[in-house]
Amino acid sequence: MTVSATSEIYFDPYDVELNADPYPMFRRLREESPLYYNEQHDFYALSRFDDVNRGLVDYQTFSSAKGAILELIRANIDIPPGVVLFEDPPIHDVHRKLLSRMFTPRKINDLEPKIREFCARSLDPLVGTDRFDFVADLGAQMPMRVIGMLLGVPEEFQEPRAITPTPICAPRPANRWMPRPKT
Repeated sequence: MTVSATSEIYFDPYDVELNADPYPMFRRLREESPLYYNEQHDFYALSRFDDVNRGLVDYQTFSSAKGAILELIRANIDIPPGVVLFEDPPIHDVHRKLLSRMFTPRKINDLEPKIREFCARSLDPLVGTDRFDFVADLGAQMPMRVIGMLLGVPEEFQEPRAITPTPICAPRPANRWMPRPKT
C-alpha cells in the first residue's frame, strides 16, 4: 500500500456536494489511492476493507484516544475517562465487556415492546404535522430511556421531557466545523 502523491484525486470530507454522493469518490480512492493523504486538512484515509479492518485493531498505530473527528484530534484536548468510543485497549476492553453484559440480544429483545411503546407515545402526536426532527422529537431521549429500562429505572423516575441537544460545534465558512465558543 502506497501513498499516491501525483493523483488527481481530491477527497474533502467537508465538501457538501461530495457527501451527497460519496460512493464514486470512495471507489476512486480504493482503486487509485488506497492510502490517501489530504495535504490541506493534514489527514490520511484508508479506503480498502482489509486495510481499514487491520487499522481498527492496530490501536498502537491508530489510537482512538483523541477521537475520530479531525477538529477534535487537532484541538488536542484531554478526553474525559470513561468515554468508551475514545478508549484504547486494555481499558476499552474492560468497559466493553461490562457493557456487553447489559446489551445482550436477549435483554434488548425483551425490551422491544417497551421501546416500541415509548416510540409510539413520542411520535403519535407528530402524525399529521408537516415536520419531524429526529433528534429533538425522539433521538435525544431514546438512548437514556433504553439505558433506564435496562437498569430497571421506573419510567416515572425518568426525565419525561426531551433532552435539548446542546451543540458542541458551530458552522463556519465553507461548511467546516469548529468548537463552539464557550459562553
